[in-house]
Amino acid sequence: MTNTPKLLIALGVAIAFPVVAGLAQAAEPKIKVLASPQDPTKDAVLIGRSISDGLTFQLELEGAEAMWMPMGTPAQWSEHVPAKNERYHIEFKVTDNATQTRLPYSTITFNATNKDNGQNVEVVLPPMWGSSGLHYSENSALAGDGVYAATVTVGVPTFAREMKDKELWSKPVSARFHFRLKDGMLVEVSEPAPAGN
Repeated sequence: MTNTPKLLIALGVAIAFPVVAGLAQAAEPKIKVLASPQDPTKDAVLIGRSISDGLTFQLELEGAEAMWMPMGTPAQWSEHVPAKNERYHIEFKVTDNATQTRLPYSTITFNATNKDNGQNVEVVLPPMWGSSGLHYSENSALAGDGVYAATVTVGVPTFAREMKDKELWSKPVSARFHFRLKDGMLVEVSEPAPAGN
């Protein structure tokens, strides 16, 4: 019986450690105050860029746009027009640093909480091709003005790998971002890591 408290403590540490280790992957972003407010509906604005696990994660916000997308099963292609309240286009690029290749065949999830009003936005970003090449994106209304804490999670890609690369991207990875909207304009973003690392 005297070992019971030690066993409980050891069990608690064993359970908590993977959670803490998982959180360490997605470091808290540093805040960058913009010199002047930027309107993401007029020009794309970099929300942040971070580097982790040999990948560069880049998040941008721009104006909502129509997309040519497969709809239904079997897939029939049609124009997906933004809904009336969808003002923003969330665009995410994930690049392998070793080959400078965009990572395809992943499920990308954008999750953001407006800390001012407590509302949460969760969007799966489908793969898309556009002027910037392969990326993941979707239109969203977001959740109004306020400070956002956002996490983008990159799922395990479903493509085959050479045996020497079998451990690459074998678990989901996340990146955290910060941004603040005031009167629909971006006034704060995450301090971006240097490009090309």
